[in-house]
Amino acid sequence: MSASIPASDQRFAVLTALAANVAIAIAKLGAAAVTGSSAMLAESLHSLADSVNEVLLLVGSRRSRRPADVRHPFGHARYRYVYAYVVSLTVFWVGGVLAVIEGLAHLEKPEALVDPRWAFAVLALAAALEGWSLRTTLRTSRSTRGALSWKRFIRVTKAPELIVVFLEDLGALIGIGIALIGIILTTLTGNGIWDALASIGIGILLAGIGLVVNRETQSLLVGESASDEVVAAIRKAIAGTDGVEAVLDLRTIHVGPDDLVVAAGIAVDPTQYASGVTRAIVEAEVRIRAVTPYRTVIYLEPRVGEGTVEGTPEAPAAEPD
Repeated sequence: MSASIPASDQRFAVLTALAANVAIAIAKLGAAAVTGSSAMLAESLHSLADSVNEVLLLVGSRRSRRPADVRHPFGHARYRYVYAYVVSLTVFWVGGVLAVIEGLAHLEKPEALVDPRWAFAVLALAAALEGWSLRTTLRTSRSTRGALSWKRFIRVTKAPELIVVFLEDLGALIGIGIALIGIILTTLTGNGIWDALASIGIGILLAGIGLVVNRETQSLLVGESASDEVVAAIRKAIAGTDGVEAVLDLRTIHVGPDDLVVAAGIAVDPTQYASGVTRAIVEAEVRIRAVTPYRTVIYLEPRVGEGTVEGTPEAPAAEPD
C-alpha cells in the first residue's frame, strides 16, 4: 500500500458500477414480472440495493470534500466511512433479508416459471455488465494493490468505495450463477422449489457481503493506523533526520482515506539549542511528507533523552563544597 488511489479513479469505478446496476435492476425487474421467478426478483433487489449504495458512496465522497472548520479541524473526510457503513446496512437488510423473505414465501407456495427464456437473456446481460464493472474496479486498484491478495487488500485499504464496489460486483456474479442454477433446475423439473431456494441462497450471500463491509467500515470509523509499510517509512524518515537521536513513540491514524495524522516523540540531544531542535523538527516533517502518499498532519514532541518517555530525568547531583 505504497500509494493512495486517485479520487478520480475511485469515482469512475463507482460511476461505472452505478451505470451497470441501474441497467441491470431494470432488466431484472422486467424479467421477474414476466417469468414470476423468485430468484429473478431477489436478483433485482440485489441490483437495486447496489444502485442505492453507489449513490450513497457518491454523496459521502462529495460531503467529505468540505473544508475543515472550527468544529471539524481535521476536515470531513470520514463522511466516506460513514456512508460506506450505511451501505453495509443497505446490503444486509434490503438485499439480503428481503431476498430471504421472498424465497421463504415462494418456498411455501412454489410456482412454475413462465417463459424462462427472458430470465436467461437478462442473466446473460447482467453477467456481461457486472463483468465490465468488476474489470473497471480491478484496473482502478491494480497499482495500489500490488502483489497483495484481494483478501489482504480489503483488510488494509483505506478506500471504502473499492471495498464496497469490488464485493458488490463479485457478489453479483456469484448471485447470477445461483439464480441461473435455480432457474435451470426449475425449468427442467417443473418444481418451483429450486427457484425459491436460489432466492434464499442469494439473500444469504448478500447478508454475508453486508457483514464483511460492515466489519471493515466499522474498523475504519473507529480509526485505523497507516499500513505497516507507511509506518516503517515514517519511522525511518524521522530517525534519519539530523538532530534526532531516536524515535521514542510513533502513532498514526487515518481520519480519511487520503488524510493521515502522525504523532511521535523524538529524542534530541540535551545540549542542543532550541533553534537546533526546531530545525530538526521542521526537517523531520519535510521528510515524513516526502514518504507518505497522503495529506498529513504531523505532531512531533521533542524529548531530552530516552528517560523522558516515562518522566523527566533527574538533575545531576551538586558537588560538595
